[in-house]
Amino acid sequence: MTAITDTEVVRACEVLFGNTININKDFIHAMQPGGVKSAYRRQAKENHPDLFAANPVHIQQKQTDRFREIIRAYDTLNLYFKQLGDHPKQANTATSHAARPDKQKNTASRPSASADKDAHYRGNIPLQTLQIGQYLYYRGKITFDALIQSLIWQRKQRPSMGDIALQWGWIDSEGLERINKACDRQRRFGEKAVEMGLLTVFQVNAILLNQSSQQDRLGIYFVQNNMLTEDELDLLVRDLKEHNACVLASTKPAPQKHAAYA
Repeated sequence: MTAITDTEVVRACEVLFGNTININKDFIHAMQPGGVKSAYRRQAKENHPDLFAANPVHIQQKQTDRFREIIRAYDTLNLYFKQLGDHPKQANTATSHAARPDKQKNTASRPSASADKDAHYRGNIPLQTLQIGQYLYYRGKITFDALIQSLIWQRKQRPSMGDIALQWGWIDSEGLERINKACDRQRRFGEKAVEMGLLTVFQVNAILLNQSSQQDRLGIYFVQNNMLTEDELDLLVRDLKEHNACVLASTKPAPQKHAAYA
């Protein structure tokens, strides 16, 4: 195992925590796995490539690169903790179908930093609701690179939000050009269009619904590329439904008791 250098640790911290924090020796010494995990989840939630599917192609590619950088940073810091001997022990990967919440730790572990994009995930299935692509990855059925490629494949099937709005007569060519020029990593097409007063929230939601209706299910990609058979995919989809049902049941708040019966 190649040792993680101080430079790599600092760079990983800058990616996950941003440049508003002074990344120095004191910060790194005080850093805890839980804080790193929280920072990773926040960054992953805000920067997932699928959130930018309606943006221009160059922004989609930039966002994919950014998402990979976030994952590499998280992997680097996890490996750093392991080298220190302070990383919490991980349970073995659940080999059964959807693991029950009371028997599964709520961890979102990733492959080690030494793993390449073609390596399969080995770790716990995160105790959170997942989409089919995420679930297949965490079950070790597909690589992370295959997941990204499947999302790109799915996006290419659907027309852009701008094309739909133009076709429906909700914006003109000049308005479409204005929105595209104004789009950036922080503002997606729909958000920017609403902000500029060129589309309403109702129109954006209608366009998104139309987009999703024009694309194949993600699982088809893995069948077409011989990563899974149709029967395997059907079983995994059922497993995913069970997993998500267990997660929702475990996070449902307990009913409040009336004061008179407390």
